[in-house]
This record gives sequence, C-alpha cells and structure tokens, in this order.
Amino acid sequence: MSTRKRIEKITQESFREFGSVVEFPADNLKNFYIVDCDKENPWRLAVFRYDNHSIRRIECHPTSKESFEPLSGITLLLTAVHENPEDYHIFLLDKPIILHKGVWHQTMVLTEEAQVKITENYEVESVFYDLSEEISVYVGGNGE
Repeated sequence: MSTRKRIEKITQESFREFGSVVEFPADNLKNFYIVDCDKENPWRLAVFRYDNHSIRRIECHPTSKESFEPLSGITLLLTAVHENPEDYHIFLLDKPIILHKGVWHQTMVLTEEAQVKITENYEVESVFYDLSEEISVYVGGNGE
C-alpha cells in the first residue's frame, strides 16, 4: 500500500519548520535585502540536474544550510525535520528556499528533467536515510 501526500505550496508560514523562503519582503522599500548569511562557513554555488520521478533515499547536512533555486523544469522538494524523516512534506519548488541545518530533503521532477541552483557550505557533511517505501510522483492518470 502506498502513502499519498498532498503537494504543498511554499509560503513563509508553511516552510518555516524546514527553512526560509528567498523572496523580497513586500513591505521593504530598499533595493537590496539579505535573506540569510553564514559568516562562520564560506558557501559555494552549484547547479544540480536530475530526472528522477521517485526516491528511496533522502539526505541532510547536519552542519550546513542549503539553498535551492529553481532554474528549469518542475521540481518537487521533499522535506522532513531531522527527528522524524518518515513524516515528510512535499513542496512544489516554485521559488528559492533555504533549508535549515539538519533538514532531510530530496528532489523529484514532474517534467522530463529539472535544474536547480544550490548554495551550500564549501565543505558539506552529508547523512543519508533510506525511507521505508519508495516515493513516486505521477502526472496525469491515477498513478496506479
């Protein structure tokens, strides 16, 4: 039996438990806004390309935040708090976000391929967790 989850819209409120949304505040009258920074650990930028429609393994970075900025394709971002990786949320990644340290995460696509820009510490510790069941996404049909 497969578990079905609702795809959630990313808002500051819905994503607060996992990280922050990269967006310019509507009430900010300046032209420059620093969303987040980490002066203790230098960051690096990367582009990540993927074409998976299912996942079985998620990862976290216990000592590093990580940003995801959609570039092309349609991405779903699975996230879970560190204490409970099986209690995951699935978000439509339609705006840039920053994950907190230690948040479980993985990406899947709804298109043939997708790309995101990633910003993370130059040296990143990765921890992996194998989910109890594979998570798959389907476009159209009933997914069975």
